Amino acid sequence: MNGKLISIIGFTALSLGLLVFVFSSNGGTEDVRELVEGYSAGTLNAEAASISSHDLMVKGSGGSQTTYDTSEEEFFVSIAPYVDETHP
Repeated sequence: MNGKLISIIGFTALSLGLLVFVFSSNGGTEDVRELVEGYSAGTLNAEAASISSHDLMVKGSGGSQTTYDTSEEEFFVSIAPYVDETHP
């Protein structure tokens, strides 16, 4: 029962968009928050995407890489709870 409860709580947290928090826009052309939400939810596709405290890096299928600056006052939190594995 305890493991099931932990699993339900964890997957609920993941389904809430991996708790993506406040990112500012990049020069008004791209909303970084929306990009992070899209890559986290799987609605946007990329060969690879990673985020740090300084930037969001997205690698396209053709090998091109785009970097978006993130605000120093805002951050991203991701929770990957597990019972038997970290991701479904």
